[in-house]
Amino acid sequence: MKNTVKIAVIAALLSGFIFSCGSMGVEAAPAVSAGQGTGIASSGTGSPAASKDKAGEKKETEKKDAEKEPLLSLDGSALKDADFTVKSVKLGDSFGQAEKGWGKAETISHSNTMDIYGWEGIEARGYISLLQDYSHRKDLPSDFDLPGKGITEIRVAGEKYMTHRDIHVGSSRENVLRRYGRPSQVFWDGENKEFFLVYTMGKKEISFALEKDRVSRISMKVLENKEKQPPTSYEDVKGKSFLPERDFHIAGYELGKQFTSHNFEEWEKKMANPREEIWYYSGYAVRLTAKSRLISALFLTDTRMVTPRGIALGDDVSTVDLVYGKPHRIEMDVSGSEPKTSYIYFSKGKSHVLIINFVKNKLEGFVSAVNPNR
Repeated sequence: MKNTVKIAVIAALLSGFIFSCGSMGVEAAPAVSAGQGTGIASSGTGSPAASKDKAGEKKETEKKDAEKEPLLSLDGSALKDADFTVKSVKLGDSFGQAEKGWGKAETISHSNTMDIYGWEGIEARGYISLLQDYSHRKDLPSDFDLPGKGITEIRVAGEKYMTHRDIHVGSSRENVLRRYGRPSQVFWDGENKEFFLVYTMGKKEISFALEKDRVSRISMKVLENKEKQPPTSYEDVKGKSFLPERDFHIAGYELGKQFTSHNFEEWEKKMANPREEIWYYSGYAVRLTAKSRLISALFLTDTRMVTPRGIALGDDVSTVDLVYGKPHRIEMDVSGSEPKTSYIYFSKGKSHVLIINFVKNKLEGFVSAVNPNR
């Protein structure tokens, strides 16, 4: 019973970031650089400008919901050679084969090492034949390695080119996850507001650049000097007893570490009392102890931030099932106007806990926290 209550407390924080007025003074501030000091303005009821901004954000959210792409069917199977093909042209093909599949190249350029053929919305790259022939000499060091023959990289920027799993420029981030499953890696370029979902199979890689929750570019390439690794699939995810530590990170922040704000990020508001603080940023929030400034919890606040597996608020429960696998515990809360389901995951040793809340089968809240039972 005691454990359930503690989990419920975290769930309450997740859904509303609600603190007792008797224990925490709530203060908000305009967006300023964290390096400009810690002065905090009084919260009050909010200025007309703030109300206008919120109204604008609401309209933008409603517009995005109306334009939301229908969810594709779930796949998430291990990558195959066919996944590195675009309209009959695959990695390793010659440029002649590319012209048969995509038509005569519109631009051709040569450098000392690379040949680059371009079409509207797509580009193919490969090492010049002299280098490829040279790489097969038997007297070269064993670690000398070129990615391979023919086309070693395909870059897609046009919407008409679709991958083997029906993803194209303009597809939603969630549909990438539904078709490809858990990414091998997720990168965040905070300065340029971009995310990258990366999938690997041996020495081949496919990556999806994301801007505003949509695919903006697709890249397929052969990697240099990369040890062969087994492909990541849904079955791999389901077999893990506990989540690895990186799954409890958000925006580069780690639980238990001392908090230092990213120099490229501006905080949007703060909540503070003598014991704790919460710093709100673009799509996420960081909770820390006031004196030691150790991070105790990390939250998602909107779709501008994703988890280390590429999940964001609003995603369907079936997408989360595919990417995260079976939770260690499921709890139901029927006390509110809408029933809420919570997926709960633990790190090894249960020092950290991950709680994912769903309302009407959509991800409504996500928190990573130091386990209160430890």
